[in-house]
Amino acid sequence: MQQISHIPLVRLLIPFIAGIIGVIYLKPNADYVLLSFGILTVLFLIVLLIKPFNTNYQFRWIFGAFIYGCLLFAGASLTSLKYKNTSATSNLLTNTSNQLLIGEITAPTQTKAKSIKAILSVKGVKTQDSWTEGNGKVIVYLQNDSLSQQLNVGDIISFEPKLENVPQPKNPNEFDFRKYLSFHLIHQQAFLRSNNWKLVQQAPTTGIFKFANDSRKYLINSLEKLGIKDKELAVASALILGYKDSIDAQLKSAYSSAGAMHVLAVSGLHVGVIFLIFSQLFSFFEKIKHGKIIKGVLLIIILWLYAILTGLSPSVMRAATMFSFIVAAKMTGRISSFFNTLAASALVLLIYNPLLIMEVGFQLSYMAVIGIVIIQPWINDWFTIRYWLPRKIWEITAVSIAAQIATFPLGLLYFHQFPNYFMLSNLIVIPLAIGILYLGIVTLIFANVPIIGEYLALALKYIIKFLNESVYLIDSLPYSLSENIRFSIADTWLLYLFIISIICLVAYRKFKYLLFGATFIIAFLSSSLFLNYTDLDQRKIIIYNIPQFSAINFIDGNDNILVSDIKLTQNRSKLMFHVQNNWINNGVKQEKIVRLDQLIKPHLISNIFKIDNPNLFTKRNYFQFYDAKIAIIDNKFKLQRTSEKLNLDLLLITKNTKLSIKELLTLFNPNQIVIDASNSTYTSERLKEEAKVLNINCWSVLLDGAFEKDV
Repeated sequence: MQQISHIPLVRLLIPFIAGIIGVIYLKPNADYVLLSFGILTVLFLIVLLIKPFNTNYQFRWIFGAFIYGCLLFAGASLTSLKYKNTSATSNLLTNTSNQLLIGEITAPTQTKAKSIKAILSVKGVKTQDSWTEGNGKVIVYLQNDSLSQQLNVGDIISFEPKLENVPQPKNPNEFDFRKYLSFHLIHQQAFLRSNNWKLVQQAPTTGIFKFANDSRKYLINSLEKLGIKDKELAVASALILGYKDSIDAQLKSAYSSAGAMHVLAVSGLHVGVIFLIFSQLFSFFEKIKHGKIIKGVLLIIILWLYAILTGLSPSVMRAATMFSFIVAAKMTGRISSFFNTLAASALVLLIYNPLLIMEVGFQLSYMAVIGIVIIQPWINDWFTIRYWLPRKIWEITAVSIAAQIATFPLGLLYFHQFPNYFMLSNLIVIPLAIGILYLGIVTLIFANVPIIGEYLALALKYIIKFLNESVYLIDSLPYSLSENIRFSIADTWLLYLFIISIICLVAYRKFKYLLFGATFIIAFLSSSLFLNYTDLDQRKIIIYNIPQFSAINFIDGNDNILVSDIKLTQNRSKLMFHVQNNWINNGVKQEKIVRLDQLIKPHLISNIFKIDNPNLFTKRNYFQFYDAKIAIIDNKFKLQRTSEKLNLDLLLITKNTKLSIKELLTLFNPNQIVIDASNSTYTSERLKEEAKVLNINCWSVLLDGAFEKDV
């Protein structure tokens, strides 16, 4: 393994990334960051002019400190400027006096169940009688109709400025879509009916992105005309051309569970294959004068055309940039360290957009490449195999193990799952994916040639079908996927520090790295044991925000009981989106879901539903969890006058009841009223306003987010 002193670009990249991350998490004032960068740069230039510092070797650390400081604040300044521009745009777009907005579609639209999702770059904002130039991005959801279905990249639309800020998550630990969009500098969204917008100008017939988008559509249509349809077409479109929108949820889940999702996202593997194909095709250029330069220029052009064609995802940009540096080095006849090349590609991309550092694909892509370069040679040397086929199988296995070692902490952090048969799946998937990419390119070249194109397409279709069936088979194996793994950022850092310690131990054979590794793994295990211990004492009632549904969660230690009216056969994925991350974070066992409308007889909840928890009791509309008493009021509840009010901890109002809070208070004496998400917005606002007038504690789940109470 190379000494870090021999890879200077890596040393320079570290403070640059530190500056970016510092601004993302600390949010310092942009003006102060820019001022600090300016002052530090001027001081550095002054030091350079002082002769003793230039000639005396003992002061070299001063230059290092200034260079690192300048790079730190350079990364921070670039990120601060991004956020500053976004803040100014946000204030402009949410101005209540705005009358009209004009925006250009910057990415292929996505078809949803009832809408068309489009990302717009705002070109202009009309306020009363004047126009202001816009430079921000927004998301609009257009009513799904014949006109919105025809929108393309580059089309310009105008619409009524009914923008609203992207809302924060309404449930604990739910996926933060607002935060995700903020890393793409998007903060506003709008839902537009057909009469709220109109097409101002169609996309120009020229332009590289228009050409790329049209070319991709044409190539996908060519495959479809050759008889490749349904799931085979979806995989071919994703694997060859980077178009993933047509992959259904079941197929995507199977690839994810099998640990093969990476082949459906065009990445370094695909760009590398394109590089090898055309590098071999252009090898004849090396025999002529200036042939290396001609070959290099052509390769770089083809790599970036392919990157644009596949949508310029972060992984493709990284791969195309990295291979461009490799080609450029060969053109000049210089041999560069691979890590320097990798660092250079990262530096260029982060200068272009520092927020790429927060992209999951960007992080996984770089970690996979680093793992393959560092770890794969050691794993490959475990066995010496004479015969070609077993040797190739072991090489693919070694690559798979190395990439998995380098990326699995990030996989656990972001996806909370681990594909247990990743070696088996990659042994099948990687060769097939490479073969499909080769064959797919040849098929597209000969698509319009009779007979040849048809036979190539037939072969491509059956290879993809075999790939899909293999993935489904691996996914169906027992224990194919370990799910719901709790993993924090601290766990990720500790695990990576452990992996780095082991790598250093293997490379340098020093006892201190063994001590470091033991310390980090003990800290990781101790943290996990402590969390598991503290989980045993948790007692929580959580009422989730799942629009149009009631969902009441009782968490007792690691026991997990959900009472809801949601039909799992139709809405399980919707339920899991809102609650699963919270269950993982609380370390609870697999959910025990009880239908709310079936609780009609007095019983311990375990009597009918075989849920063993003696601390939860229900009788019709009443629950008791430890000492907490809860009554649920729905639209079928009828008031029955009693001589004494019933004391409650929670009064839960559901299903748009017609009863007023004043009427309910004649029967109940609650400490807290909760209006759940099964009520309409109108009912929630009406009841909350009434509670405010009566000076009663009231929480609307639909308006205020999930309600959580420790018992």
